[in-house]
Amino acid sequence: MSSEIIKTTLFLDELLEVFFHKVIYYVPSDIVGDVKEQLKDQIDDDFYDAFYFMDNKLGSGIFTNENAYEVNSYLIGKRTFLEQNTFKLVEKSKELTEFEFLVIIEKYYEYLMLFIDITQWLSENVKKYNGDDVHISIIGAFHMQCQFYVTHLKDICNYFGLCLDLEKDFNFTVGQFVLQYLPDLISRYAKIEEAQEEVEIEVKRDSEDIDTVKEKSNQITKIPKPKKKKQRPKLDDKKVELMILKKVFNLQ
Repeated sequence: MSSEIIKTTLFLDELLEVFFHKVIYYVPSDIVGDVKEQLKDQIDDDFYDAFYFMDNKLGSGIFTNENAYEVNSYLIGKRTFLEQNTFKLVEKSKELTEFEFLVIIEKYYEYLMLFIDITQWLSENVKKYNGDDVHISIIGAFHMQCQFYVTHLKDICNYFGLCLDLEKDFNFTVGQFVLQYLPDLISRYAKIEEAQEEVEIEVKRDSEDIDTVKEKSNQITKIPKPKKKKQRPKLDDKKVELMILKKVFNLQ
């Protein structure tokens, strides 16, 4: 594989990583059906029927109604990341040949449509598959998440519509998603986590090397530094709820 193809592939991967950054989702076991057995070696049974968040830096985890007010705060900034993708694509369109850029933008458009389809489905079915007691903040978060992708689609169509088949019907069926896209999505996110772990290991090694040099030169005993704890943002429940009602559901 030539260096140019590798660079193009890495650029596309970099763009698609943003789709995984600051994402919330759930996978009901009811919709997986018969293909659940086919995926048992790739996906554990306890993966289904829970709310998850994914973050390229923080990793992934589960959230519940108890974390409801933090979910909307967590998603803030997603739109900015998507806008940055648009600017990167504009710049790349000036550097590549028409054919090379077409390969990137078509694949990017396909995955954008996939994420719109997914997030729209998640928004519309959050209560159906998770019960009527789902907190309004979680419902609002899924709706807002979908709108971020829809807004991004408008930008992509405005800038690159002439390069794309905007009438194409991707028709993402549940079976197609589970068999074709879900393993790929999980695989892509696994690569993100692996890359993050490698960075953390290298940082740790560098830190250890520096400490070793200091120890030999100064002949002093190392005192371990206290680890900084990540502070959760303190949110006013009433203000967050009013914000969701106003901005997400257009209620005054």
